[in-house]
Amino acid sequence: MIKLHDPRTFRTTKGVRFQDITVPGSNGIDLVEHSGPAVSPPRSGLLKQFYVHAHQTDHNRVIQGTRLFELIFPDWETPHWYVYLDADTGALEIPPGCLHRSVSGKNGSLLLNHAVRDEHYDEAKEFNPVSMITADLIPARYYGITPSEVGHFLQHGTIQ
Repeated sequence: MIKLHDPRTFRTTKGVRFQDITVPGSNGIDLVEHSGPAVSPPRSGLLKQFYVHAHQTDHNRVIQGTRLFELIFPDWETPHWYVYLDADTGALEIPPGCLHRSVSGKNGSLLLNHAVRDEHYDEAKEFNPVSMITADLIPARYYGITPSEVGHFLQHGTIQ
């Protein structure tokens, strides 16, 4: 279900680490900067909004700061997840059809998305948020974070 692509360290020297962060099949790379505790996509009134791509697989890698992803994907055995990413976590794979949103920590975050886009990819159609009520979902699972830490992160932008 939750897949993380780890970097490959190929050289280290005093205070320096060289890593190959390639994701197989990637044919696009996006730089996404959140300044401060940003939410992407933002709420629409009281409803959470999510991105859902039809022709792109995301591989989101935090390179600075922290970010909490909420994922909803009916094809998974457990469809609702919270996944915490920081600079030491691999690239989170988000398949087409997976609803996803993210919240940055109080100091913001910098993220690289190693995108795998198919021949039908159209930027104008892939980034239109959808609104969703999440209260009726089965309880979420957690990766890299506990339920109480999620609450603290969403309120304060940090893990306790």
